[in-house]
Amino acid sequence: MKINKLRKKNLKKIKTLDFDLILSYAIKKEREFLYSHPEYKLSFFEYLKFKFYLNKISKGLPIAYITKTKEFFGLDFFVNQNVLIPRPETEIMVEEVLKNIKENSILIDVGTGSGCIPISILKNIDEKIKTFAIDISKKALEVAKKNAKKYDVDINFLHGNLLKPIFKNHNLKAKKLIITANLPYVWKEWKNNTSAETIGLKFEPQIALFTGKDGLELYDKFLAQLKILIKTHNLKPVTYLEIDPRQSKKIKTLIKKYLPKADIQIIKDLAELNRVVKINHSN
Repeated sequence: MKINKLRKKNLKKIKTLDFDLILSYAIKKEREFLYSHPEYKLSFFEYLKFKFYLNKISKGLPIAYITKTKEFFGLDFFVNQNVLIPRPETEIMVEEVLKNIKENSILIDVGTGSGCIPISILKNIDEKIKTFAIDISKKALEVAKKNAKKYDVDINFLHGNLLKPIFKNHNLKAKKLIITANLPYVWKEWKNNTSAETIGLKFEPQIALFTGKDGLELYDKFLAQLKILIKTHNLKPVTYLEIDPRQSKKIKTLIKKYLPKADIQIIKDLAELNRVVKINHSN
């Protein structure tokens, strides 16, 4: 079947962009090829692959897991089902860090997943900064390492629970310490939600999505560790956390529990929803 006829046949079943992505992946051509060669006739095997991908998408499988790639902050990241698919709203965190990062800074990314946050930051600065990326999943770290190699950035990858790996023999003396954390913040009740908004989540690593009754269980543990790190090393880091907008009040209360003197700022995403929490610490 030719591209133009295939497009017309599936116009009501799938979004144009999604159609383009899976078709170009199935025939191993750039998306531009689809429009410059609408008369191109798919081979039997190309058509079978397209139908297979279309069926997977109809069941909720995110396209990024088919194409093994997802754009984030202008870069194409390798992804598979061992890591969360990078979201556009997380780009807000990267933008905020880029406003504050300086030469001789140290960057620590907790729950790094695909590595999209530290890699995007490093690719958009001229300075060389010492960078650590931590994840509890070894398989996720393999994905992050692959992306770091692709973009030729120097990152120290650490395996472990939240900030614990950084406690061991790492010199954190720097003009500025920046910590980013995009931890699981979806409460477990969402697992039974079958709405169009959440159905695709069942294909993503559950450990990277769901936690506790209110989604702040891991942030509670993270902040407890952060308090110890600050006191042990006499640090004043700037910390950025991504949250669900509905957690704004609760996260402020949680931060004050561990860091009563901290200055807290809520940053909105492009949809004008509370998305990133910036914490300035004082001893």
